[in-house]
Amino acid sequence: MMENNKDDGREFTRVPIKVWVEVRTKDVVIKTHETHDMSMVGISLQHKGKVLPLGTLCDISVFLEGADPPIHVDMKGKVGRITDKDLCFEFLEVELESYEHLQNLVRYNSKDIDTVDREIDEHAGLKRKE
Repeated sequence: MMENNKDDGREFTRVPIKVWVEVRTKDVVIKTHETHDMSMVGISLQHKGKVLPLGTLCDISVFLEGADPPIHVDMKGKVGRITDKDLCFEFLEVELESYEHLQNLVRYNSKDIDTVDREIDEHAGLKRKE
C-alpha cells in the first residue's frame, strides 16, 4: 500500500499501517488486525463478512501494542465507504489525548513527516481552518 498523493483530492495523507482495531456499534463488534491504511480522518480495514451499512455510527478504538500501560486511540466515526474487501471509517470526533496519539501514528508511519505536519497545521482538528 502506497501513501496517497495530493492529486487524489484528499486533505490528509493515508499511511499503510497494521494495528489492532475494535469497531463497536449498538449491535456489532468487529475486532481485527487486518487494517490497510489510516489518515487523520479515517481508517480502512478488511472485512470478513461483517459489513455495516453506509453511514452507520460507531465507536472506533485503535490499540497500540507494546505500550505499558496499553494505549488506545478512541474515536467516534461512521462507515464512509464499503468495497468488496474493505470497510472504510470516517472519524467524526477524536478526544484531545487520542488526537495526539493519532497524529503520532500517522506521522511516524509516513514517508514524509513534513507533509503530514503541514496537513495537520492547515486544519483545526479534523476540519480545515477557515
